[in-house]
Amino acid sequence: MGSGRGDHPVAEMEVAGELVAAVVGGVEKFSTDAREPARNAFGDRDLATAQSGEWYPLSAYVDAIDAVHDFVGDHAVHALGQRIARAVAFPADVDGVPAALAALDEVYRDQHRGGDVGGFAFRQIGDEDGRVECHTPYPCAFDRGVVEGVAVAHADGFVCVCEVGACRSEGADRCTYDVSW
Repeated sequence: MGSGRGDHPVAEMEVAGELVAAVVGGVEKFSTDAREPARNAFGDRDLATAQSGEWYPLSAYVDAIDAVHDFVGDHAVHALGQRIARAVAFPADVDGVPAALAALDEVYRDQHRGGDVGGFAFRQIGDEDGRVECHTPYPCAFDRGVVEGVAVAHADGFVCVCEVGACRSEGADRCTYDVSW
């Protein structure tokens, strides 16, 4: 099964250094056997020393994450996605999971430039649950990690993220996650 990478063309687009640095930093938490190949995936694409405030080719970043996925799989890439919630600033008025998930698309788009990079759409269903649709160039496991990381960072307790419906790894154009908190 593939990584479920989206079909957005990424040539000419860029990603903020904050995101790249957060993911590269997460690689340092990998097991000894996985750490070196993951470092190489970013180093081979000139991303290993990414800096906040700088911009980097989105194609290289997505390719590096895909290479890491091919080597270490969904769980590790999911964990890298979770780091994004701590790497970027959300608007000051965001309070709670629904507000954070509703703001995620704007925060995501602010960290990319140069074209349509897709996004995240949130719909609240009940007092403590909602649904997020992801249509990005990133692997499914990475997007699921981003959604979970954002929810956990803004929750008072338990968070559960479950994929529902079709998935990009199965040929769909987006992944959908039910989130409860």
